[in-house]
Amino acid sequence: MPEEDPYLGTDAVARQAKVTAASIREYLKRSRRRLREGQSLRPQDLPVPDVTINRSPAWRQSTITEWIANRVGPGRPATRDE
Repeated sequence: MPEEDPYLGTDAVARQAKVTAASIREYLKRSRRRLREGQSLRPQDLPVPDVTINRSPAWRQSTITEWIANRVGPGRPATRDE
């Protein structure tokens, strides 16, 4: 029976977001940096992985679907930090 909310690796996330895997890795670095600096993640920031599998980040499909719906893209204004 297929998993209803499967885990996605970096390559699968990149395909769904229509960016490169290198971009996903950079987005993750930025998200982790924001958290390290005590800042909260903005809706458009890549969420931290739901799990790590064999030292690789993985996100639930539902996590990525929500992130893609909120991410800034061409023609969509970025939110400003207050």
